[in-house]
Amino acid sequence: MEALTELTEENWQATVKKQDEKKPNPVFAAALAAGDENQRRVLEYPTDPLIGFHLASANAPLTPLSPYRIENADKKDIKERIVETARMQWGDWLEAFREAVGEKRITVRFAAADFFSLCWTLKRNKECGELEACWHRREVRFDILVLDEKEYAEGEAPNEFDVVDTGVLGDEKGVLNMLVAGLVLLKRVPSSTIYTECYAKDYEAILEGYTSAFSVLLGVSPGEYWTNSTSVAVVDEVLATFSERYADDERPRGIQSRLAWKWNSLQVKGQSDQLTMEARDLIMFFEGVFGRIFKAYELSQDNSKRRGPHHHFHFNTAAAILKVLCERLGLDFRRVLDPYETLPADFRAGTLEPHIKGWGICGVPEPSGNPAYTGDFLSGEPALKLNKKLDSVAITFTVPAEKWKPVAQCSRDEGIPLPLKVTIPEAEIEYTNYQLAFGSITKFNSPDQDGVPGKADEDKEEWSGSSDIVVSLYVPMEKLAGFQQSKQSVALCTADPFYNRLAYKTVLGNPQCEIHRVPIDSVLVTHVLPGQWLLENETVSVESATKKLGESEVTSSMTPWFTAKLDENAVDAKADVVLQIIGHIDITSDEGRSLLSDKSVPINMEQVSPFTIEVVFGARKLVLPMIFTVPVSKEKCALRVARKSHYVEVVSSLVKPLDVPLLDTHILPSTAIQPSGIPATLNIPHLNLDNLPILSIDEDEDEDPRIKFLTTLTSLVFSGHERRLREEVNAQDDNYTGLGPSPRLNFKESLFTMFMLSSGLQGGQTGLFAISDPKNGGIHMLLFVNAIRLDCPHATVVLDAAILPFTKALVDSKELEGFLLLIRTLECCTITVDDEELKMWKKALPAFVERCRTWEHNPKTCEYVTASGEKGQKTVPLSLKEGEQVICSCGQGKLPSDFIPLPEWDETAARYSTRVAISPVYASQLVEDIIDPALARGLAGGGEKRVAGCRACGKVEDEEEGVALKKCGRCLKVRYCSGECQKRDWRKHRMECEEAEEHHRK
Repeated sequence: MEALTELTEENWQATVKKQDEKKPNPVFAAALAAGDENQRRVLEYPTDPLIGFHLASANAPLTPLSPYRIENADKKDIKERIVETARMQWGDWLEAFREAVGEKRITVRFAAADFFSLCWTLKRNKECGELEACWHRREVRFDILVLDEKEYAEGEAPNEFDVVDTGVLGDEKGVLNMLVAGLVLLKRVPSSTIYTECYAKDYEAILEGYTSAFSVLLGVSPGEYWTNSTSVAVVDEVLATFSERYADDERPRGIQSRLAWKWNSLQVKGQSDQLTMEARDLIMFFEGVFGRIFKAYELSQDNSKRRGPHHHFHFNTAAAILKVLCERLGLDFRRVLDPYETLPADFRAGTLEPHIKGWGICGVPEPSGNPAYTGDFLSGEPALKLNKKLDSVAITFTVPAEKWKPVAQCSRDEGIPLPLKVTIPEAEIEYTNYQLAFGSITKFNSPDQDGVPGKADEDKEEWSGSSDIVVSLYVPMEKLAGFQQSKQSVALCTADPFYNRLAYKTVLGNPQCEIHRVPIDSVLVTHVLPGQWLLENETVSVESATKKLGESEVTSSMTPWFTAKLDENAVDAKADVVLQIIGHIDITSDEGRSLLSDKSVPINMEQVSPFTIEVVFGARKLVLPMIFTVPVSKEKCALRVARKSHYVEVVSSLVKPLDVPLLDTHILPSTAIQPSGIPATLNIPHLNLDNLPILSIDEDEDEDPRIKFLTTLTSLVFSGHERRLREEVNAQDDNYTGLGPSPRLNFKESLFTMFMLSSGLQGGQTGLFAISDPKNGGIHMLLFVNAIRLDCPHATVVLDAAILPFTKALVDSKELEGFLLLIRTLECCTITVDDEELKMWKKALPAFVERCRTWEHNPKTCEYVTASGEKGQKTVPLSLKEGEQVICSCGQGKLPSDFIPLPEWDETAARYSTRVAISPVYASQLVEDIIDPALARGLAGGGEKRVAGCRACGKVEDEEEGVALKKCGRCLKVRYCSGECQKRDWRKHRMECEEAEEHHRK
C-alpha cells in the first residue's frame, strides 16, 4: 500500500495535463469547469490509472509458468513490479479486445448522454421503435437525445441487455434511481444482472431505508443477501474500518458494496411473477416512503439538517419510480390516480403533479384540441391563456452572466461543488429538478405548436463562456396562479448549506445564497420544457401489463397468485410502511371444495423450502404449494381459510435471511434457464482460470511468508456468530465428531480445511480430498486440486481443481477400480460430512463448474437439457439422491493436459472428471457482522505484526485477559490457548501434524 501511495503521488506530479494540452486525458477525469489558459486542470477520482488494475500478483510468489509472473522479480523493487504488472494486464486486455472486435464478437457504442436519458430512450425504442423519448440529452442542454437512425431504426442495435453496470454512479445519483432506470433494459432471464455500487452500513439503507419493500415490488434482489454468502472478499475493507478505535458495542462505519441484482421470480423453479397491488396501497406506500425523503429537502431555518451536494431524489425521479412500479404491478395509471386524489393537497400539488405528465400519466393534452396560445409572457391573468385542464406548466427564466460567473469562479478557486436549486422565496418552496442551458431561447413557436417554446440558441462553451443561463422547470398550474396573484418571485440559488457557509454566502452577499431573482410575471410559461414537444396520453391496461409480466399462461385453475399489501395495523412509526405478501388460491375442484367445507378436516401450513409454503388438507389429502418470490418463514405467516368463499390465503410478513432456518443450506444456488435447462449461477462470479496467477506453494518448512495471508483470508469465512458457534462445538466432550449443528458451518469448515491443506500452511500438504458420508454410502466424490490461484478481481483465492462424483453406474462399471486402488496409497484427506452437508456440496457443484467452464453444453446429450423434472421443469442439480448423477457430462474430460500428475489419470479418472473453481465463501456484510469486532481490532491494530489465534477456538493472545497461546509441541506451528482446545482439535490436526526439524537439530 505504501508503494501504491507513492506511485499515486508521482502520478499527480507527472501526468496532470495543462489546460492547453491538445490530447485528451485517457482517464476522462477532467472537471467541467475551465480556468485560465495556463491553469492546471482539476482532476476527480479516479485519477491514478494504476487503481484500475489487479496488482496483488506484483508481490505474490508465483510459479514459473504462472500468468503475470515477473522475470527477475527479486531484483526489482515493489514499485517497479506494480507498474510492470499493470503493463502486462493492459497488454492482455488490448489483445483480447482486438481479437473480439476482429471476430465481430463485440460492438462498442458510445452515448454522450445522461444515464437516465439513455435508459428511458432505449426503453421507448424497445416498446414502439421510436428513436427519441422527449428526454434532454443531459442536465445542461436543451437538445433531445436521439438514437442513431442507422443502428436503431431497423432494430439491429440492442435495446435490452444481459448485464447493466451502473459503476460508481450509485452514491452520486442514488441506487434506487439507478436500479429503476437500469431495470427497464434488463432481459428477463435468470442470469441477467444489474450491478450497483454504494456506501451503506446495512441492507435497508441501500434503497433509502426500504430495500426489502422495493425489492419485492420491483422484483429484484442481490443474490448475496438471501443466500448470506459471497465469494467476493471484503476483508481488507472490513479491517480498515477497525483500524480506527471503536467502543466494544459500537459498529464501524459501512463499506463500499458492489451488488449484483437479479430477477426474484427466476431464481427458483415454479415461481410466479404475477405480483399485484391495490392502487390505494401503492399510493400509501409511495407517500410514506417519499414523504420522508422529500422532508429532507424542505426549506428550514436549520439548514444543517439538509443533505449534501448530491440530491438523489426530486419529484421527477419519484414520478419515474411510480411509473415503473405501476408497470411491474400491472396497474393502470388512471386507477392509481384515483386514490392519489384523496391524498393531502400539499403532497399532490407540491410534489408529483408537475412531473407526472412527463411520464405520460396525466395532464397532457392532445395537440389538436388546445386553444391558440399567443406565446406572450405571463401578464397577470391566472388562466395564462393556456389549456385550463393542465395540472402543470413549464416556466423559463434567464440568469445574467454577470450574476452566475462569480459563483462559478468561486467554485473553481475553492475546488468545491456548485449544486443549484430553484426557489419561490416568499412561499418557502424549492425545486431541485430543473433543466438549464447557456444562451438564449425564443419565446414561442408557430401557432400550430401551441404552448411549445421556441428553439434554444445554446452556447457550447457552457461554464467556460459568458452567456446567460436559461433555467426551465415544471410547476403546478394552481401554484403558479397563486404566485402570480401574490406578486411573488422565482430565484436560482446555491443548494448546499455547508458550501454556502464555507464560500458562497460571502460571494453572493445574501444569507439565502440567491444568485439571481426575477418577478414571477417576467417568466415564460409554456406547456413543456424547451426542446420537448407535447406528449400524447399513455395508458396501459391491467390485462396487458399483467401479460407482459407473466412468464406463461395460467395452466391450472388452482394456481396461486400473489398480492403485496400494506399492513396498516403493524405500521411502525419509524419505518412508516410495512409490507405483506399474500398468496391466494381459489379452490375450484370438487375434491378441494369438499375438504374445505368439512370442518373436521384440519388445514395447516408446512414449509418445505425457503420459498415454498404448502397448504395441507388433512393427512395430505390435498396439498397446495405456494412458491413466493422471496424467502418466507412459517413462523411469520398466517393462514386464512374461507370455507364458504372457497379460497385459502397465506399472509407473510417480510423477513430477514437469518429469520429463515431453511436458508442455512441455501448458499451457492444455481437455477435452470427455462426451457433450455442450461444452469445459471446466482451469486458467484465467473472466472477464466487459465488467466489467473498461480501461487507458488513451497513444501519446505520455511515457506514463503508472502502466502501466509491465506490463513487470515480463508479463516474469515466464519462470520462473527459462526465463530462463536464453532467455539461452542469445539467445547463439546471427547466424543465430538467434528460436525456441528449447522450445515453451513460444516460446509465452510470443509472449505477451510481444503485451503489449509492445499497450501500446507497448517501441517501436512495434499491436493487430494474425499467427500465422505459414512452413514450414507461412504465416499461420494473425489476432489483433485491442481493449483491455488489468485482471484485478483474479487480479492480472494480459488482452488483450480477437478471433481469426480461417483454414481452407481460408474462404480458398477469398475472402470475406475485400478485408479481407486492407487489412490489408497496416496496421502488423501477424507472430509467427513453428514447428509445435509453432502446435499450442500451437490447443490454447489453446478455453480463451481459453470463459473469456470470454457466449453459449451451439447443440447442433444446434456442431461440438464434432456432430463425433465416435475411438470417438465429442468432441474439443477440433476439429483440429490445417493448414487445418482449430480452434474451433466458435458464437461467431463475437458481438462488441460497433465492437469493432475497421477498415474492412470488421463486414461481413466480424467474422462469422468470436470473442472471446478472453488472459492472461500464469506458471509454477507448486508446480513451480519462478517468478523467478530474483537478479532478485527486485533488483526487491524497489529500493523505488520501477525496476530496468531487459537486453532480450536480462535482466541487471540491478550495479556490483559491472561490469554497466552502455546505451540503444538510436535510441529511447532499450530497454537492453542489451552490443553482442552488442543485435545479437541487433535482429531483434525493429527493428520497434518509433522514433527518439526528443530527436534532433530543439535
